[in-house]
Amino acid sequence: MRILQSSIMALFLILFGLNGSIAMADVGRHALIIGIGNYSAASATAPLKGVVKDVENARKMALAMGVDAAAVIELRDSAATKPRILKELARLRSEVKPGDRVLFYWSGHGARFPGTSGCIEGLQTYTDGPFTDLDVMSEAELAAHLQPISQIADKVITVMDACFSGGVIRGMTRSSTSSGVPQAKFNESSGGRCDVGVNQNTTRSLLSELSRLGVRQENFVQIASSNFNEVSWDTEGLGGHATHSLTQCLLGEARDLNGSGAVSLDEVRACAQSRMNRLIEPHRALGMQASTLQVKGNRNLVVVAEIPAAPNVVAAPNALPPPKVVAAPNAVPAAPAAVAIAPAEAAPIVQDTGPRGTLDDILNQADPRRGLEITAPARLQIGKDPFEFSVRTGTDGYLYAVMLGSDEKSFYLLFPNKLDTDNRVRANQSYSMPRPNWKIKAAGPAGTDRILFVVSASPRDEKVFSTQAGDAAGPFSYSLTDRAARQRLVDFFLGKGAKGRSSGFSARLVQVEEFQ
Repeated sequence: MRILQSSIMALFLILFGLNGSIAMADVGRHALIIGIGNYSAASATAPLKGVVKDVENARKMALAMGVDAAAVIELRDSAATKPRILKELARLRSEVKPGDRVLFYWSGHGARFPGTSGCIEGLQTYTDGPFTDLDVMSEAELAAHLQPISQIADKVITVMDACFSGGVIRGMTRSSTSSGVPQAKFNESSGGRCDVGVNQNTTRSLLSELSRLGVRQENFVQIASSNFNEVSWDTEGLGGHATHSLTQCLLGEARDLNGSGAVSLDEVRACAQSRMNRLIEPHRALGMQASTLQVKGNRNLVVVAEIPAAPNVVAAPNALPPPKVVAAPNAVPAAPAAVAIAPAEAAPIVQDTGPRGTLDDILNQADPRRGLEITAPARLQIGKDPFEFSVRTGTDGYLYAVMLGSDEKSFYLLFPNKLDTDNRVRANQSYSMPRPNWKIKAAGPAGTDRILFVVSASPRDEKVFSTQAGDAAGPFSYSLTDRAARQRLVDFFLGKGAKGRSSGFSARLVQVEEFQ
């Protein structure tokens, strides 16, 4: 579908206002950072000299994710007792509101201890006395405390830089004091009863536990520094290999591999894994192997909202002309409705997915709990059928419709537009679009139009969408689909385009076939 200065694409718009105001949630960002490098003598646990760097890097990641410095809570060493950790998780539960984002970070020793059904892996907290299984935070226990937070927040991101491995490191120096030599982030405290073989594949089961408790994977990300049968490494002055690598990649080294205009966590993972492989290379002669960074849940999440500003774009010779308002005939019935496309499972990274990948990246940031129903025509005959759709949202918010035409040369902000600016919508109300007496006809070329519908808790700044002013009479903002424009579109929804701090929005992508 293209918007042309011709009678084929007939448009006539009238203003339609909604009375009242939208009550926006008081949303924000939160971070709870736990770093335990110095354990008590009574616990008989070797220190981890790189944890001090891990905490520093975790704070950098939190700030990059938009967390205010005052909202970053750090529990270091003796402050990170199990009761204090549980108290802070309870505080988060009471403070988190819909639309918030939460970063939960942990660096320290993993541990294995005997349980009623075999050896259990967990995270070792600080204790003044001898270390026991009561001082371990199992992933099942941690999931029980993160679950109520995850059920409210828009997104919860967990980063665990620890290992639970046992037998895989037998014969190696577990508490190396040599400068620059990596140390395993593991403490064996079961008297050898659990120091056999390797971990069970249920280790790193936080996401599985949360899923069992009803948390959707679209709203949660679990990042673990190693696989279930591997070691996580700590180096003095550098910190955990995973944390160091994640920080460097998240703050600038990661690349937009698929050309979508955003850097997803899966692309951050690819960058960090390459770094981790290089860090361990000098120590392979000692039998050390790089750990495999694990990212589970919403792997396509974009966690750094601020995307670098794209340069001004000069219109290419084959660029579509600015849209024009012309008279329209009476409406004709819409074609059969198509079902909106739900976000798909994370797919392997591919090279340059083009503007379609941009829409997919934005779609993958949506919160499915907010609810959004779209009814749209599945097929349109060029020059004959109008494009009409209906919207029903589960939350109050602001409606946006961005079209990628069948020729994939331009993005159009169909709604709101210059003549119809009130895009506020109410929960559980149905809206028919276009408004009465304005229409959009299929204009070709033959192919598939893709329209992304977003209902956000906060409004967006339309100046971020496009740098092209276009024809003063044209109602629609538009932008070419080069990489700079893709980046602006992502920034429009996820970055500085948001006029508010809410990350919460619902989204649906519909496809409409145009035919002769």
